[in-house]
Amino acid sequence: MAEVVLEAKDVSVEIGGTRLIEGITLHVERGSTVAIIGPNGAGKTTLLRAVLGLVPISSGTITLFGTPVAQLGEARKRLGYVPQRLEYDRYLPLTVKEMLRAYVPHASLSQIEDALHEVGIHQMLHHPIGKLSGGQLQRVVIALNLLRKPEILFLDEPATGVDIEGETRFYDIIERLREEHHLTVVLVSHDLSVVTRYASQVLCMNRRLLCFGPPAEALDAEMIRLVYGQDTTLYTHREHQP
Repeated sequence: MAEVVLEAKDVSVEIGGTRLIEGITLHVERGSTVAIIGPNGAGKTTLLRAVLGLVPISSGTITLFGTPVAQLGEARKRLGYVPQRLEYDRYLPLTVKEMLRAYVPHASLSQIEDALHEVGIHQMLHHPIGKLSGGQLQRVVIALNLLRKPEILFLDEPATGVDIEGETRFYDIIERLREEHHLTVVLVSHDLSVVTRYASQVLCMNRRLLCFGPPAEALDAEMIRLVYGQDTTLYTHREHQP
C-alpha cells in the first residue's frame, strides 16, 4: 500500500465570518499527481494555502508526512510551492542567477545551471528577471523549488496567462520532473484536459467536496455540470504510442 504523505479530514476555513471551504477531505499518496478543480471562487487556493499552513483552519485536521501541518517545523523544507503569480518589483536590477542565489544561498553555480536546464531555460541565467515572460518566470520559480529538493510540489494554476502550446510544454516538464525526482504533485487547475492527462486523482470542489477519485471515474458528465454549472466537454488523453 502506497504511503499517504498528505491527509486532510473534514477541513473548513472561515475568515471574517465567511465560510470559504467546508468539510473537505482528501488523501495524497507519495508519487501521485492530485488535481484540485472547481469554478472561480470555489476555494481551491484557500484549500492549498490551508494545507501549506498559510491560513488557519476553523475545523478538521491536516497532516503532512504524518505530522499536523502546524507542527511541521523543519519538515517544511520538504515542501515546494509555485504560486499563481509571483509578486515582485519588475524594476529590481536582479538577474535570474542573482534571484536564485538570494532565495537559495547555499546553491552552487553548477546546481543553479542544472536546475535551469531541467526546466528548459538555461540560457536565461544572466537575464534580468524584469524582462522575463510570465511562463519563463514560472519556470524560474520551479527551478528555485528544485534547488530546495522538495518531496511534494504544490502548484496553484501555474500556467495562468500562458498560451495553450506553452501550457502543454509546461505540464510536460512538471510530469517529467515528478518522475525523475520522485515528486508528489498537488496542483490547482481549471483545465480539464490537464487533469485527465496528468492527474492520478482529482478533487472536485465548490466550497464543499463534490468528488474525489481517479479522473475517469470521478469526472462524468453530471459531475462536470455540477462543478462548472454548464456543459463542458471532457476530452480524455490517451498515452502516446511509440
